[in-house]
Amino acid sequence: MSKTQSWSSEDLAALHGETIRGLYDEGLGRKSLAKAITLRTGVHCSSGVMCRAMKALGLSGRARGAAGRHAATRVLARLEGLDGSALAEDVSSVNPGDGEIPIEDLIASRIKSARRKHVKAAAHKRTIELPARPTGIMVFGDPHVDNEGCDWQLLTEHVELVNRTEGVLAACVGDMQDNWIGRLQRLYAKSSVLATDGWRLSQWFLESMPWLAMVGGNHDQWAHAAGADPLGWISKQAKVMCYADDEIRLTLRWKGRPDLEPLVWICRHDFPGRSWFHPTHGPHKEAMLDGKCHLLTAGHIHQWGQLTTEQRHERISHALRVRGYKRDDSHARALGFHEQSHGSTALVVLDPEAVEPGRIKTFWDLEHGCDYLTWLRSR
Repeated sequence: MSKTQSWSSEDLAALHGETIRGLYDEGLGRKSLAKAITLRTGVHCSSGVMCRAMKALGLSGRARGAAGRHAATRVLARLEGLDGSALAEDVSSVNPGDGEIPIEDLIASRIKSARRKHVKAAAHKRTIELPARPTGIMVFGDPHVDNEGCDWQLLTEHVELVNRTEGVLAACVGDMQDNWIGRLQRLYAKSSVLATDGWRLSQWFLESMPWLAMVGGNHDQWAHAAGADPLGWISKQAKVMCYADDEIRLTLRWKGRPDLEPLVWICRHDFPGRSWFHPTHGPHKEAMLDGKCHLLTAGHIHQWGQLTTEQRHERISHALRVRGYKRDDSHARALGFHEQSHGSTALVVLDPEAVEPGRIKTFWDLEHGCDYLTWLRSR
């Protein structure tokens, strides 16, 4: 019996008028008739609805006395003995509906949702056409622009270097801000940077240079709310070509030169896998497993390093990890992590017409790398 459904007096009189008259003639009153209809149909009927239905049928709603009570007991006992099939048959003939979406429409909506999810996931795999000339990608390590220890002097020098060197585009491996959460929020007590200042500094950083790619880090994800990605919004306003909150797989092609081999680049905040032998263990492991990528960049652990080697099928891979700009890190010191002094950012120079192993060169001395790119483009 459904307690969430109930009869209306109009439907009751129209569909079960003859049944009500027959039971009324047997001596049942208003309340007994309501119980009888409920048992017979499996759909709740109140005595008030039955009263209005009886008036529509020209029947009196007054109590029927002792004879009526005896008749009601007899009829209700008979109805309670109905088997499930008889009751199911009676209910199916009524079928007042439960307000659910028809199954065909529900399936169609699921298909649309899956297509939407597929389109949104495409943001993580992009193809970009670059001019078929030597190009530099300045891969910035974790900026942490709102941290007291962010080396802003060095950061602004690197921003200026990008802007004054023709052919350089910026990229970043994430952790734009601290965005402390949980027990780490106590570190805000040591900060002179307001939360609003952190977002203004992030906006300046993203609007100050021409950008190719930006991924979010774990600190950036701590700022997410339901359906909201602040760093993604700022990146869009700053016209960053490619943004994703975790990973971007870029295929770089060369305009007007389909004869030149595309370059596949995976940019993440971090890759799974750690080894105390080398900080690039995670991205290098991915290079060994992935049969197509040439360049892999990461940050996160505030260490820097490079591992270049020839994989199977003569594919040369370059696994990089950049350190970032956070200095004098009390959290790292408390956990016993060694703080390195160099490798905040790397300049990756791409020469589309060079033969391997000269297509990709990495420079940790950024000014020297920019001078090399300028010379290469002037040839």
